[in-house]
Amino acid sequence: MKKIDYNRSIFLDSSSVKEIEKWNATGIIDGVTTNQSIMLKDGLTLKQVIPTIKKICKIMNDKPVSIELTDSTASIEQMVSEAKKYRQIARNIIVKVPMIPSDIKCLNVIKKLGDLKIPVNVTAMMNFEQLVIASLAIRNHPTPSFVSLFWARSIEDQEKYRTSNEFQKNHPILGQLTDVNSHPAKITEGLINFLKSGGYDIPKLIVGSIRNVSQIGQAFAAGANIVTIQPAVLQAMLYSQRTIETNADFDASWQALKKQL
Repeated sequence: MKKIDYNRSIFLDSSSVKEIEKWNATGIIDGVTTNQSIMLKDGLTLKQVIPTIKKICKIMNDKPVSIELTDSTASIEQMVSEAKKYRQIARNIIVKVPMIPSDIKCLNVIKKLGDLKIPVNVTAMMNFEQLVIASLAIRNHPTPSFVSLFWARSIEDQEKYRTSNEFQKNHPILGQLTDVNSHPAKITEGLINFLKSGGYDIPKLIVGSIRNVSQIGQAFAAGANIVTIQPAVLQAMLYSQRTIETNADFDASWQALKKQL
């Protein structure tokens, strides 16, 4: 797999072969992430999933392609078996293991995949503490391995649950919402500091669940190693109305200069 340090990278959050080809040709993306919801949104049928994964891996060559395990209710053995099948498709596949709050099953899966030298991307995390435990679980895994913070969903988690008096009453063991969990930017800063102070090169932090361009800027400013972005939002990074106006001014000036000939 291509040697990239992933300290400041963009991944494409998509299963669209067309979009992946387009953006990979620009040279700005260092990887691809996808999941079942993205595949459904992109119009894939069940029969198209594996062939599409193969195409994506070929397009990305040796860049990482994160593919998610399909059933969080499956047994440890079933999840490990599925992960092994994915790795047989292509060596640049990174297996996405969902954080599962109900028990320690995901940690057991992560450990077994590490023993098999299968790199992972621990996903669907909303708070600092989840990221810490996932980071410790994969600190000795093969490179590259990742942990993923869901930016917009983290905000939703705070607004819907963690700031609710009723939720706090029913879940006293979680404690009060702290400053580090008050915003995904704080979570990002906290996790990057945790990894640096611990001397961990692995994992790298992916920030996903990005809904708009402003969140991309916030995530990188907070220190995210990687931001994974949907094609439409990535395209919107190029936009500024003043840039459009400035280009029009320059074009008009050139036309005026040509008239002097």
